[in-house]
Amino acid sequence: MSAPRTDSGLWADLVLTPGTLTATTSRAEGFDDVAALLTAPDVRRVIVTGNGAQWHVALALWLAWLQVPQPPVEVLAVPGGLVARGAFPWRDGDRLLALSSSGEFRDVIEAIDAGAPRPIAAITANAGSTIGRAAEARALVVVDTLRARTHTQGYAGSLVAGLAVLARMSGDRALAHAVEDAGGRLDPIVKAAAALPPHPGPRPHAGVCVGTGPAWPAALHTALCLREVSILPVDGYETREGATTGRFATVPGDIAVTVPGPHPDPLLREAAEVLAEGGAQVVALAGDPGADPRLAPVMALPHAVALSVDLALLAKLDPDAPAWAGAYDRTSRR
Repeated sequence: MSAPRTDSGLWADLVLTPGTLTATTSRAEGFDDVAALLTAPDVRRVIVTGNGAQWHVALALWLAWLQVPQPPVEVLAVPGGLVARGAFPWRDGDRLLALSSSGEFRDVIEAIDAGAPRPIAAITANAGSTIGRAAEARALVVVDTLRARTHTQGYAGSLVAGLAVLARMSGDRALAHAVEDAGGRLDPIVKAAAALPPHPGPRPHAGVCVGTGPAWPAALHTALCLREVSILPVDGYETREGATTGRFATVPGDIAVTVPGPHPDPLLREAAEVLAEGGAQVVALAGDPGADPRLAPVMALPHAVALSVDLALLAKLDPDAPAWAGAYDRTSRR
């Protein structure tokens, strides 16, 4: 391996993520405003949308909302492309919650321009962005650095900000306390991931990532990290889908990444065994078994980034400057 993972800008971004999470939750800037807007008397349904990492955050928020015993409103996660250009069938009582760290994602801007119901709420790291300015209420995420193209601080911050808003909407004090503690719980996981020995190789040629319940969005995001950073064709699955659909094309030389939830998971063990039967090397990510399960996507992030950087370096790729960056910017930004 040409350089340790900790030499990358991506790792430097990750190291600061626990601190930016703590700053985001302690400032709680705009959290009450967004929660109030989304639970106003005329609101019946909240449409949460984003792209890439932010789409995974939207899914995580929807899954967290499914656990609310008596939800005051319905929450629905929708990919950014489905709300773009006025394509979404809005209903009376709908509200848009737009997720965009940069605040410049094209599909969300098109949805706003095409007549998404007002007022609009946003979770963003950039209050002065197009989406930030368009929103009547915005929850702000703290991002100190963005040395790499793969988001760490913005992704994790968006999730904890969104969960903090849900806690306010539902009165879930346990979730509120868990979110406030997220930065402190993440810090030792980052340190542990830094100390992991490098992936020994050989470099896989494809793979799958699987996770159960709240760890499903974490599996999706782990797969995204492996595609973005390692330039590997990796798919993310819910655990049962991974053990069935994900197994179809699994061959020797693949990698199978399992993302743990907070409890022992026999279905995850079964999926790992099935994928190993196809010849995949099984890698189990570490998380925090004591954390609130709804924080699984954040707690899995350090080990997902470590694996992604290691596999990039095995192929002598720059984890901070991927070849896809220009194409992404052309299609994702206005």
